[in-house]
Amino acid sequence: MNKPIKQKKTYERIRADSGQHKRIFCLMAVLGILAFVPSVLQLHKLMILEQEYYKNLALRNQTRTTTVTAERGIIYDRNMDILACNQSVENIYLDPHELKQSKADMALVSNSLGQILELDPEWIRQQGKDTTKRYKQIAAGVEEETAAQIREFINTNGISGIHIEPSLKRYYPKGKLASQIVGFTNLSNVGSEGIEASYNSYLSGIPGKVITSKGNNEMDMPFSYENYVASIPGCDVILTLDSTVQACLEKQMAAAIDRYDVQNGAFGLVMDAKTGEILAMATLGGYDPNNYLEIADPKALAQTEELKKAYLALPEGSEAYTAGLKAYQEAVSGARLKQWRNRVLSDGYEPGSTFKVLTMAAALDSGAINLQTPFYCKGSEQIPGRSQLLHCWRSTGHGAEKTPQALQNSCNIAFAHIALKMGGETFYEYVKNFGVLEKTGIDLSGESKGVFFDKQLVTDTNKWGTASLTSGSFGQTFKITPLQLVRAISAVVNGGNLMEPYIVAEVIDADGKLNRQKLGQEVFAQKDRLDKLNEIVYSFVVPEVERRVGKDPGGDVNGDRRDAV
Repeated sequence: MNKPIKQKKTYERIRADSGQHKRIFCLMAVLGILAFVPSVLQLHKLMILEQEYYKNLALRNQTRTTTVTAERGIIYDRNMDILACNQSVENIYLDPHELKQSKADMALVSNSLGQILELDPEWIRQQGKDTTKRYKQIAAGVEEETAAQIREFINTNGISGIHIEPSLKRYYPKGKLASQIVGFTNLSNVGSEGIEASYNSYLSGIPGKVITSKGNNEMDMPFSYENYVASIPGCDVILTLDSTVQACLEKQMAAAIDRYDVQNGAFGLVMDAKTGEILAMATLGGYDPNNYLEIADPKALAQTEELKKAYLALPEGSEAYTAGLKAYQEAVSGARLKQWRNRVLSDGYEPGSTFKVLTMAAALDSGAINLQTPFYCKGSEQIPGRSQLLHCWRSTGHGAEKTPQALQNSCNIAFAHIALKMGGETFYEYVKNFGVLEKTGIDLSGESKGVFFDKQLVTDTNKWGTASLTSGSFGQTFKITPLQLVRAISAVVNGGNLMEPYIVAEVIDADGKLNRQKLGQEVFAQKDRLDKLNEIVYSFVVPEVERRVGKDPGGDVNGDRRDAV
């Protein structure tokens, strides 16, 4: 009777043990799965979420990418004469890994390349030994003749690890002509001055690339994998500039500098008054954009050489040596910036008597005067509202004169009265309409807007007197750029349109031509009153220029300074 009971207990125990084993197994299974989850998540992260990153990383480890320089666009003048183009050159590289594996004689390599390229052999040796980086560029823009010498050296000596890559260098076939307009590109072929800088985004194009595979030894395997992305050439740019007119302007300016012993250089501008097109623009002296780092001015060069000689004579490393070196570097930098500077649009000057054309045009248009308005000049006069006696440039005076003669004689006394007749508010408003208070908007970088009187100094004559108003009438005690002045006078002679000057006529790309010509804004209200003014202007300009350079025997020797307040 007891046996069945014992068997039942044994069976229940076995069943209980079995259930416990199942629970343990399930627990172990769960723990195993939980332990595997991080690995699964990491695998998901690597294979799915970060697949692209590690794919690119592996690709970079397996490949080498070489940039293909885009051909820079050509710059033409209005007659399609080339002002800037590209010249085929070579860049020289060393591959330290390849030099090391090929057991190249580094003494032979460094000495030979140093002699051919006129570089320090020790520096070349250091570049060739530094295996932390592949493809060390040791020279850029090498001419074909020099590159041929390097190829001969490589072939003769069986050197592996010297690479020559074709490239492009900017070339300016007309040299110094219009250098401040065209500008130049730096060693990276990026526009740094002039049109090269202002239109760099159009001219530069889009670089291409060549992707080649490499083996475990870091050596190229060009036939196992290769991908080529072609470069896109830059756009060509056509200027409004006329090279013939530009050459004539620069020649005449140089002759005038020599004739009249001008000490501070000169500038000139030829603009189409009807369109705003710049036909010529020059600042002397210029520079050769093919060698833009060279100092072109003999006097500035001599000064820098003296500074160089002085600091080199001092003990190297001394405070005096360091100070001398700094002075030399600053002088060189200053000389370069000066010769690159386009003073026509960046520098402000007192316009002097040339501003009288604008004053008279404003007075005629406003009705303050007419062609028969009388004036009298006795050489000097106490003008109401001025604390100082006003002098005309001709100390003996011009006597009785009417409006046309006042301009032809460039009479300060008459123009002071013209300004008083207009009043400060009217005078200032016309000055504003002539664009003197703002930049012209020319498509060249580096333009300034000059410095004119504060409005209250001109308009509130009860508080500030008439000195600013009357002096402003004949172009004294304020500064504007030559470009602002020519633009304003063009509005007088073209029928009253203030044009926006521009130097780029067209940008040519795959989509066709971009036309830059713009219409001007109206300046005058009564254009019929200006019909006779052009004749007066032309009869005034030549005599005034001749007077300023001292050709007029009847003028005072220091005539310009007699315009001073």
